[in-house]
Amino acid sequence: MHPILFSFGKITLYTYGFFIAAAFIAALSYVSYVLKKTKSEILTQDELYNLFFGLIISGIIGARVFYIFVNFGSFAASPLDIFKVWEGGLVYYGGFITAIAFFVRFAVKKKKSVLKLTDIFAPALSLAHFFGRIGCFFAGCCYGRECGLPWAVVFNDPNSLAVKHVHLHPTQLYEAAGNLALFVFLHFYNKKNHAEGMSLAFYLTGYSVLRFAVEFFRGDYRGGNYFGLSISQIISAILFAAGITVIYKVRKNAGRNS
Repeated sequence: MHPILFSFGKITLYTYGFFIAAAFIAALSYVSYVLKKTKSEILTQDELYNLFFGLIISGIIGARVFYIFVNFGSFAASPLDIFKVWEGGLVYYGGFITAIAFFVRFAVKKKKSVLKLTDIFAPALSLAHFFGRIGCFFAGCCYGRECGLPWAVVFNDPNSLAVKHVHLHPTQLYEAAGNLALFVFLHFYNKKNHAEGMSLAFYLTGYSVLRFAVEFFRGDYRGGNYFGLSISQIISAILFAAGITVIYKVRKNAGRNS
């Protein structure tokens, strides 16, 4: 589509980088709004900013490292391209894993309830991912397989990472729409009384199903095929099982306390 938002002299603003920034701002604004709206004291303003800063750094590093691992051959000739994150090339699951590790470490260190925090952050994660996938669409990464559907998209910009001049599944928009729907669901679900951890469970099961399905329509290199599944589909299956486990344990604990 339009990988470069604008260029002015030697200054270039990449659309992907713009939407990644928008994703973090939207997530931070949402969590801040929820904390004020619910008058929650689980995080101070300074703790919120410190947590978000750590999540941004750990998430980007994990997402980039995973992308490099999957596409190592393309970086062999130009190693400096490893640092050009603003041009695209982040794997969500890589960032998710490292960000979750930082999140849990932060919560334990600050003696916060991990499950209570995840309930607040789950909708924000879906919202941020929505903006991130819009960025993917403009950059042309995470593109789909060739198709003849009425809503197929064609990437013609020479700077696009997608296959050019071919009708493709708009997989980025499929996932963006799914994440937006997940955000709306989790936002309104959190307005109801529920056991801690259920929003996390619904996020894990909901997103893993979405990602597992979208993977069938992806046309970019998926890092190999294992038992007919991509690496992301295998991770999705693991996260789905984790989500079901959380639901089971939360309901089991709720039954004991009733």
